[in-house]
Amino acid sequence: MLGSLSLAGRARHLRLSGRYTFWKGSKATSRETGRMGSHLEPWPRWAEKALQGLAFWIGHRHALYPNYPLGEAALVAEACNLIFANLGADGILLCERQYKQLVPHGTWPEGLGGKARCDLAIVHGLGHAQAEQMTSLAGHLSAVIEVKRAFAPKAQIDQDLKRLAAFKASNPLVRAFLFVVAEAMRPKTFVAAEGRAILGKKPISGTQSHYRVRRACKAAAAFSGKETAHYACIVEVYHGQ
Repeated sequence: MLGSLSLAGRARHLRLSGRYTFWKGSKATSRETGRMGSHLEPWPRWAEKALQGLAFWIGHRHALYPNYPLGEAALVAEACNLIFANLGADGILLCERQYKQLVPHGTWPEGLGGKARCDLAIVHGLGHAQAEQMTSLAGHLSAVIEVKRAFAPKAQIDQDLKRLAAFKASNPLVRAFLFVVAEAMRPKTFVAAEGRAILGKKPISGTQSHYRVRRACKAAAAFSGKETAHYACIVEVYHGQ
């Protein structure tokens, strides 16, 4: 039955059946933002909707196959579906783009290898055919995204953060996100025990940049099940300390 339902339908079915309870994650309030001494640009609406949907989808898949954890490729694929569904009419989602296409000419950072690729990139003002033909997308780029499972080795998560930091230093007007996804576990580096995002600046080792956890979306079997909930976190990288 569930297989024939839309994502929203699956969520509603699970909620009504008592099998799953979904609730939205935490976000920095204006008071918290002011206390941090900065006024942060709001996270994109498409990112919040996509990651809340991703948490729903992980809950659905985990209910069906609890002994078969989702691979990173499956998470990226579903994130693509959900971002695409929530982008505005002028937004184009591109997958697996080399960073050399995304940084302005003459600003190649040392922290990026010559063949480094981002998982996802979002451009505006272009059609798909145009985007495929262009050697540089820097002038049309609005965001780059890396997706990582929370139980990946810390070194891999740190490497993604450093890669985004190097990119951000070269193209500071483009937003740089790491989507951290956790199946049936709380990602303790990014989410506090009460299930809320751990706010505030966190330095990225070996760089002049930092990150902030902007949003922690989650889905759980009960409101008290925060340690075994499914999480999808928006982590944003900023240049400068």
